[in-house]
Amino acid sequence: MVDLLECLAQIGALAETAPRLAALVRAADDARWRARPETGVWAPVEVLAHLADLELIYAARLRAMLTIDEPALQIVDQEALAQRAGYLDWPVAVALDRFLARRRDTLELLRSCSAAELERRGRHPRRGVITVADQVAIMLAHDTSHVGQIRQRLAALDETHTTMEA
Repeated sequence: MVDLLECLAQIGALAETAPRLAALVRAADDARWRARPETGVWAPVEVLAHLADLELIYAARLRAMLTIDEPALQIVDQEALAQRAGYLDWPVAVALDRFLARRRDTLELLRSCSAAELERRGRHPRRGVITVADQVAIMLAHDTSHVGQIRQRLAALDETHTTMEA
């Protein structure tokens, strides 16, 4: 059984990701957003673009679970998607705008869900059977992880820049 209050709190927390990302965008210049900390590690703009694209995947999963009885949920090759989409070339403002618009739609859908709908299920290829509420928790953990990565990478670039000036 889904803990309705916990899920509602998590939906509320999902709404906080957008202003956090917007504040990070305002706080750093384009060069810092595009700098990769090391070879093979995503630059902050790539992480932001990833969040925007994954919002589409999450929205599709939610809609499937809400309208189909226990659908098979799809996964994506995140590296292949990043390569195909050219995340490093996305303007930071475009990545943020895409995330904001997609998240707004997702929140509208989630806020309209009944308690019974939050218990609807889908079959994830790696996680097994998950509910809409589980997907909300997965999204929140994903947000938390990646906002932290962005913050950490931008701060590390600040430290490098400050050290180089000294």
